[in-house]
Amino acid sequence: MGTQDRRQWTAEEKLRIIAEARQSGQTVSEVCRHHQVAPGQLYAWEKQARLGALEALRHSQRGRKLADPLAPFQAEVERLRAVISELSVENLQLKRGLWPEKTTNAALRTRKP
Repeated sequence: MGTQDRRQWTAEEKLRIIAEARQSGQTVSEVCRHHQVAPGQLYAWEKQARLGALEALRHSQRGRKLADPLAPFQAEVERLRAVISELSVENLQLKRGLWPEKTTNAALRTRKP
């Protein structure tokens, strides 16, 4: 049996098969035979489901959710992007000779130190 012959079961299918084995009047072996699953595989899925449920229950927190810890950094990145784009536009204008009126050569000559 090569790797191409292996079946992939979704989590929903695994849970359905586990529930069928536990709730029906059939034996675990009969359910496994019907779905072509080894009994050891069914028990492994059952153990994974139990561990996943325990993990979810252990880490559940009541109350308000904490704010996203990355939100301030993302806001700072957006602010810096805006600054960079503004400076890039200004740089291109200066390269094209589109000087602001306040800093023209005539204005620079008439300034007193």
